[in-house]
Amino acid sequence: MTQSFEALVTFYTDAGRVRVAAAYPAKLDADFAEVTDGLWHTAIRQLDAPDALQARLSAKRATERRQPRFVPQFTHWLRQITGHSEAA
Repeated sequence: MTQSFEALVTFYTDAGRVRVAAAYPAKLDADFAEVTDGLWHTAIRQLDAPDALQARLSAKRATERRQPRFVPQFTHWLRQITGHSEAA
């Protein structure tokens, strides 16, 4: 059986956020620094590969997503079950 580490490595660029799938073959008890370095280098090589698994989010959309999203009904429901509602 082959052992390896897999990660989704995120790069923050001027054009936006890019996530690249990376894998590094190593035993599960391998040194953390070795594994992270291996994943990082694999992701960098995959960054420009046309067949690499990637996800991109434009800088504009990334900024929009940083804003907190609150659903009023959910907030009200959460306050009620935690005993923090205005009526309590």
